[in-house]
Amino acid sequence: MIVIGLLMPMSQPRIPLNHMRTAESSGQLISAERQYAERFPASGFTCDQHQLEQAGLIDSVLASGEKAGYHYELNGCDMKATVSAFSFTAVPKVQNKTGKFAFCANQEGVLWFASGGAEQCFKARARWTKSDAWR
Repeated sequence: MIVIGLLMPMSQPRIPLNHMRTAESSGQLISAERQYAERFPASGFTCDQHQLEQAGLIDSVLASGEKAGYHYELNGCDMKATVSAFSFTAVPKVQNKTGKFAFCANQEGVLWFASGGAEQCFKARARWTKSDAWR
């Protein structure tokens, strides 16, 4: 096994795994946002991953914004009133090396993906399925 690992480039086989991990972490973020809004109805959703961590809803790695070759970012929150909408993006740290797709979602809870950046993700609105990881 060690010999095989030395002969195969690690970047390409890792991409499908990063896609699956990112889809899973994205689901965790969607769930955490919903739970946060239920716990803190006066605040609603949050655009601060560290607040989700402090509430015990996500781990410190996801709260850092970097996980499994992807960069995560929450946005779309209006901090002056009860936040009723949010969105997030997860983009590869190095396109075509750590991932091929950008992932995105909003308060609707549907995970979308697209080749290219976060902007393309929201435009395409292609639903993610587990079989897409191996593209």
